[in-house]
Amino acid sequence: MRARLLLSCLGVLLTTPAFAQSHGLADAERAYQAVDFPAAHALAKKALEAGGADLEQTARLYVLLGISAAAQDDAEEAKTDFVVALAVQPSLKLDKGLSPKLRDPYLEAQGYWGASSERLSLNAKPASDREHLIVQLSDPATLVGKIELRIAEAGTTPRPSFDLSALPTTRFALPASLHGRSYEYTVRALDRFGNVLAERGSDADPELERVDLAHPNEDSGLTQAPHARSYLLPMTLGVAGLGAVVAGIVFQVKRESDAQEWNSVSCEHPGQTRVQQCQQVNDSRERNQHLAIGFYAAGGALLTGSVIAIVAGRPAASPSLRAGLLGCGVAGAGVSCNGRF
Repeated sequence: MRARLLLSCLGVLLTTPAFAQSHGLADAERAYQAVDFPAAHALAKKALEAGGADLEQTARLYVLLGISAAAQDDAEEAKTDFVVALAVQPSLKLDKGLSPKLRDPYLEAQGYWGASSERLSLNAKPASDREHLIVQLSDPATLVGKIELRIAEAGTTPRPSFDLSALPTTRFALPASLHGRSYEYTVRALDRFGNVLAERGSDADPELERVDLAHPNEDSGLTQAPHARSYLLPMTLGVAGLGAVVAGIVFQVKRESDAQEWNSVSCEHPGQTRVQQCQQVNDSRERNQHLAIGFYAAGGALLTGSVIAIVAGRPAASPSLRAGLLGCGVAGAGVSCNGRF
């Protein structure tokens, strides 16, 4: 019974793409080590046509194809194979111990990519409406057959798979269940057999797009539109300053009136001093003089504050605004300052 169960599990394992691909690559590697280039070429090609190779496996299979093709005097096919291998793995280095016959197509493939202004690349980012995912593909050598997107709510597995066309830009509409929610995704560029040529994220480490319901745009990388500048504080200070100046003028007029009475003949009757005769007038004159000076000073300070608030104010892009002038700026209906004076 246990032997039957073991055989059954082995049969399932043999049918999985990952195991089959690894087995096919191992066969091609053994043929290459045995310097059996026709067999290595045939086995590497068979493994690629079976599909399911990851990035590392895809690059290695195309290297085996390129070397075995060059060894059989097919330099043109070898160059094409190395072009694909270098697209998948740009840092690929060929063994310097190989003969020039085997290395020359590799060097030509390096020259091809060196002359190209673009490289194979795959990227994805959320759209500004938060309801789409923008998938961008650069495929100058036209290697990609389709794009596979796997996406689900954060922490959920397995992730449903969606096949996208190999277009430079694809605007993928998120499922309604993901609107307003954090989600994880992987995106892979596949050749026509289903081998990975480029990818973003992996099943073990997917890309994460976090959505904060309290601040939905905080993690999106989007620039928030600045709020309109508030003129409430400058206007309040300006009106108060003008009112203080007007009050100062009123008290100055009263002071002048008291001064005229103080200097008039009504305060010059014989037998008494001017102070004894017009004590109240003198007190009123001094009081009005002090009040006029005080209101003038207050008005000047308020008007100056109004100008500073206008100059230092910035659009309210955050709860507390700070401008460069003396480290102060407008914050709502007040002034916020920081720094050292």
